[in-house]
Amino acid sequence: MIIKELERAEISDKFGQAGHYAESQLAFYLKREFKDDPQILVFNNLRFEKQEDACQLDHLILHPYGIIIIESKSVTTRVEVNELGEWKRWFNNQWQGMPSPILQAQRQGKFLKEYLEDHVESLLNKILFGRQAHFTRMPIDILVAISDSGIINRPRNNKLENVAKADQISENVKAIISTYRKKNSLLSLSLDVAYEFNADEVIRISNFLLSQHKPVNIKSAKQNSESLPKKDVNSKDSVQITAKVINVVNKPVIKPIVKNNAKLESVNFQHKCSHCQSGNISILYVHSYYFKCHDCGKNTSIKNICSSCAEKTKIRKNGLQFFVECERCETSKLFHTNK
Repeated sequence: MIIKELERAEISDKFGQAGHYAESQLAFYLKREFKDDPQILVFNNLRFEKQEDACQLDHLILHPYGIIIIESKSVTTRVEVNELGEWKRWFNNQWQGMPSPILQAQRQGKFLKEYLEDHVESLLNKILFGRQAHFTRMPIDILVAISDSGIINRPRNNKLENVAKADQISENVKAIISTYRKKNSLLSLSLDVAYEFNADEVIRISNFLLSQHKPVNIKSAKQNSESLPKKDVNSKDSVQITAKVINVVNKPVIKPIVKNNAKLESVNFQHKCSHCQSGNISILYVHSYYFKCHDCGKNTSIKNICSSCAEKTKIRKNGLQFFVECERCETSKLFHTNK
């Protein structure tokens, strides 16, 4: 499932445009392959901040056995890796050295694992005898996606299986998850048990990743590049997920779907579970928005009808807040806030 779409960006710099196109290309392939898969959650363009540091991830896959980080690289000519793992690319009719995107993604993975571990008590359940589970054992696999038009010159002593064309990355993702699934199978003879999340942990982690995303205004960042307060890290079938965080486009500036002169109203909605009347509910999304009761576990549908004009409304998500918006009335009302 696509949890976070790649946001649109207005970039005047040609290199930035090329990089964004490469990310868009891979986002398209990931969406085509995994949009209906409830066990593979796709996040495009996530950015996290911690103290004076920041980490930008081109693509992140959250699956039942861990995380996959995918680094997109715009290569329209050739890229070559030697036996020492050193990278270079053909540009302006000559070879030029470039940072290793594999090492770059590994640094991002280290940042992310430490970032998640800082919030482990709220994200992971306790295990046997009340012991706290941790992210330190969670596997983070690395993939590098090269533009479809690029050519990869691989070293003779290494097939670089984690480097592939953008249109091949989805198969690599499936192969990685299949390996963990087989390792964790009851029929497996391996003593190495796979790390595994349960369904509610996946939902909490997914919510957390979305809520912690700190987008950068691309235009202002370019204009004030010399005085940025943050520095980026060298840039970026046992579990059935029955609910996912809202699939929305998280833009640097979140705009309502109604017109610019819409009135933002604060209304005290009192939502309750239609089965047990509990107020301990959250909005989730599977094909459409609905309330999930944390007491009885049952679902309550949401009627998208404007109380003023009876026209169909839309729901917009901003962090943990959900707004109901009517285009005809040009209103945006705070509808519910998830805990």
